[in-house]
Amino acid sequence: MWLLAIVTGDAPSDEALMERYLAGDARALGTLYDRHARALRAFAAQQGALRPDDVVQDAFLRVVRNGSGFKGQSKFKTWLYAIARNLCIDASRRDRFRNGPSLDAPTRGEDGDGPTLGERVASDAVGLDASRNLADDQFRGAFESAMERLPTEQREVFALRELSGLSFAEIAEATECNENTVKSRMRYALKALRDALRDHL
Repeated sequence: MWLLAIVTGDAPSDEALMERYLAGDARALGTLYDRHARALRAFAAQQGALRPDDVVQDAFLRVVRNGSGFKGQSKFKTWLYAIARNLCIDASRRDRFRNGPSLDAPTRGEDGDGPTLGERVASDAVGLDASRNLADDQFRGAFESAMERLPTEQREVFALRELSGLSFAEIAEATECNENTVKSRMRYALKALRDALRDHL
């Protein structure tokens, strides 16, 4: 299957790359990492992970350790995000005992206060002109505040859909819930965000 992709010049699918990795081609895993790391990092940050890079690294470490368990019954991307989601949930439980900062708390940089976790994530949320609106500090603050007020389940679905590009069916599989429930959570999230940002649109 992946040989055909090489011959025709088409980019191999995630599943074909995983097949190559399991057959001993370590470069295939590097390609998967390059393909998904940025969006996975954004998803982890949006979920409030204090160290989104650690979530990405741990997710791919689990891919390495449990790769033989991937049977191709679901998409690689769905499997990867299910892993990342569980890591975020685990991290959130740990961080709760550490009184970690909220999503809009500044992170520490080398020169003092760094950007907030939310600022690290560029999103064209709710069909807005991201290049115009996210450059606007007032809008950014309102958007981050609105995201933080969303119930966890709605924020998660919104991030998986808008930041990571998963379909509703893939989100349902990754979160182990009904697709209609996923769609309902997305509708509520969009309505809440639009209502909160009405004065900024």
